[in-house]
Amino acid sequence: MNTSTEKCAKRWATPPVSPTIRGFFVFVSACGLAASVLAYIESFSGTRADTIFQLWIILVVGWMVLFAMIFALEYPASRAPSFSLKGFARGMPNWVAPCYWILLLITIVHFVWFTMHSGGGVPAIQDGQYVLEARGQILRVLTQAEYVKLSAAGARLFATVMISCYFVPTMYWWFRRIQ
Repeated sequence: MNTSTEKCAKRWATPPVSPTIRGFFVFVSACGLAASVLAYIESFSGTRADTIFQLWIILVVGWMVLFAMIFALEYPASRAPSFSLKGFARGMPNWVAPCYWILLLITIVHFVWFTMHSGGGVPAIQDGQYVLEARGQILRVLTQAEYVKLSAAGARLFATVMISCYFVPTMYWWFRRIQ
C-alpha cells in the first residue's frame, strides 16, 4: 500500500552514481564555473567576445552534457516544472537556491544593460569600420572606444550567463549525496 509520502519519496529518489563518476562531474562543472568567472574578470580588461569564441563553444557544450546527465538521473522528477525552479536544490544547503536566483538576477541586469547600450545590435567590424549591427543592418557607426566597451560588455554578458548555468551542476554534483 503506497501512501502519498512514499510516492513522493519514490518520485524524487535519485539512482546511484559511483563516487568516481560523481567526482568527475564535480571537476568538470567546477572547471566550467571557474572558466566562466575568469572570462568575466578578463572582460574588464577589454577582452572581446569574438576573441574567446572557442571557449564559449566548449562551455556551452559542456553545460549541455552536464545538464543532460542531471535530467537523465533525475527522470521523471526532472520533467516537473518545479524541478528547474527549486527541485534541483533539494537535499542541498538552504543557500543554494537563493544563490542561483541572485546569479540569474545579475545575468538579467547584464542583459538589460547591454541591450540598452547596444540598441539590440552587436558590435562588429565591417569594411574596416566599427559598427553596431542587427540582422545585417548597420544601426550606427561606433568609435573604437565604443566598440571595445560594447564588445567587452558582450563578453561579460555571456560570462554571466555561463556562471549562472554552471552554478547549478556544480552545486548538484558537489552537494548531492548520491549513494
